Amino acid sequence: MTLMRSDTRQTDALQQGAFKPLQQGAYQALQQSASLKGLLKPFKGKGELIQLAEHCASLEAGLRTLTQEVLAQVRQHPFALLPVRLIEQNTAAGTTFLRWQSVQERRMGVGVWAQMIHAPKTPIHLLQDLFALEQHRITLNMQISLIHSIGKQAAECAEKMGQAEAEYQARLQQVMKADTAHRRQF
Repeated sequence: MTLMRSDTRQTDALQQGAFKPLQQGAYQALQQSASLKGLLKPFKGKGELIQLAEHCASLEAGLRTLTQEVLAQVRQHPFALLPVRLIEQNTAAGTTFLRWQSVQERRMGVGVWAQMIHAPKTPIHLLQDLFALEQHRITLNMQISLIHSIGKQAAECAEKMGQAEAEYQARLQQVMKADTAHRRQF
């Protein structure tokens, strides 16, 4: 009986409380516009690819808004008291990812989070919140990375389509000039 009460207290201590995870509603607007049906089709030209790239940029901006919601929470009590913080890191590719950073040593990465989870000083009642935060960080980073990559590829393909069309048009002009010159000879 004593063992059972101890297990219940430990489980109660692990209940999530301080961190409010992003719910389905937070993703609702992004979800409605994020259909991949339009991705797997024969693109007819540069314009459709530009639209896809713009759509991806819009989705990426929406995901960055969600990261701001998560960051706003971790800047509050009790997370602000921890020796680790969640920060934004800008990449050379132009994306922004969430990273864990040690406050004192400026080390970064999931290892910093893992070290905090295992530290005896980390309050047990925050473990579930920290786990949920890490799950959100992983998910948001993956979503941002995928959308950014698709948008970048769409923009690059639009440029290539434009170049191909320019070459095609130049060749047509050449053919038409040659045809006109040939007709003048007769």
